[in-house]
Amino acid sequence: MYQSQRCLVPSRAPWLQPRYGRRVQRRSSPRAQQQERQLVQELGTTSTTAPRTAREAALAYYENYNNKKMETVLELIAEDCVYEDLIYQDPFVGREAIAAYFRKIGRLVPPDIKFCVEDITDGDPRRCGVRWHVEIADDRGEATEFPFSRGVSFYEVNEQGQIVFARDIVEPAIKPGASALSGIKLVAPLVRKLGPNANPAVLKTLPLASGAMWAFYAGYLAYVMLSTTAPGLPVWQTPPETLITVLHESANYFYINIFLATLGLNPVPSIAEHPVSEALFNFVNAWSLMLWPAMLADPLGHKVKNKLPIWVGTQFLTNVFFPIYLAQRLAPEAPGGAEQRAQQTAQPARLPSYAPAFGAVAGVVGVVSIGWALFARPEAGDVAARWDYFVTLLSTSRVDWAFGVDASLYAVWQAWLLGAAGAAPVYRFTPFFGLAAWLLGGPAGQDKAQGEQQ
Repeated sequence: MYQSQRCLVPSRAPWLQPRYGRRVQRRSSPRAQQQERQLVQELGTTSTTAPRTAREAALAYYENYNNKKMETVLELIAEDCVYEDLIYQDPFVGREAIAAYFRKIGRLVPPDIKFCVEDITDGDPRRCGVRWHVEIADDRGEATEFPFSRGVSFYEVNEQGQIVFARDIVEPAIKPGASALSGIKLVAPLVRKLGPNANPAVLKTLPLASGAMWAFYAGYLAYVMLSTTAPGLPVWQTPPETLITVLHESANYFYINIFLATLGLNPVPSIAEHPVSEALFNFVNAWSLMLWPAMLADPLGHKVKNKLPIWVGTQFLTNVFFPIYLAQRLAPEAPGGAEQRAQQTAQPARLPSYAPAFGAVAGVVGVVSIGWALFARPEAGDVAARWDYFVTLLSTSRVDWAFGVDASLYAVWQAWLLGAAGAAPVYRFTPFFGLAAWLLGGPAGQDKAQGEQQ
């Protein structure tokens, strides 16, 4: 049966008005005082001869949560607990994953938010249901029911009295009313057709996102490499002089050979090309360099077993290789993926210790490349002449046009991967230099950002 309880703040237990009024009034009647004392006594009583019942565990959970005793709350949760908050698609599996979620709640939700239990079941020592709402103090210090805060929860405890399963269902802010019934009527034939495959959890096992990335990759190869409609000549018609230019620029990779040539120490001849072309080549390759530590810090990178060959190929042919990584990281989880995701939440992927070196090298090359394009080799003319050359290059050379496309795509990949790794927007959405700055922060900077997110 249900036994009525009220707001779990032992010092004062408000009584709920009828649902038509949002203001929660307080009473000091003998009956209210007696019920408050009974609740406080129940919350403070812990049996030393028998484990907690589900009812006792749920009441203790709300009481300690309201008083922000999170360590005590976590002691009530089993190591293998599965917590389903139905505003999320996936459950939180394991105490560590749940703790990380609670830390995020603590950072985002005002501290004076309180859960108030309205009713809780009794009779089954291992399972209980709870009906609750949320209150917040107004400017006068009076408890006010928070809008759209009604909900119900189900709890199950193990033999030790720890919560092993929980499910929260919260009142939706949007009330579809009768339109929801019409939606059910429309969707029902599709559900009958799909059967068990209509479950969103099953849809997540289908390689839809990965398939879309593979399709994009095929389109990239078809248009950028093989199309006759893109600027310049397709790959099979690449003129010899273009190949020679690429060879010369490769020999002057990151300007190292050019610098050695000024010292007379270069064993490989340094043959000059137009500084704008050289700068574009090195800028994009510096961006490619930084993708390696970003791949290692990617929470979904564990799905890609052979990252190094993909990254090496990216150094030479940019997006001819990198979308392979992106498609593989989007593949569905292998069997047991829920447990694996929980473990990753507890121990997230981290930047390698050498990430700052990658960021420093790439950042220097990026700055040098901008200066190189604008001022190197005076015979290339002034800034206006160099800009005209750049525009002509992108419109006539397939290789250089592809570098421009790759730089645009790299800006998208950077925002995507850094978002998954928890980087701040300034790093995600500042092309090239945002990635370099994020790498310069190294593992400590990444851990700080993830801590702020949680």
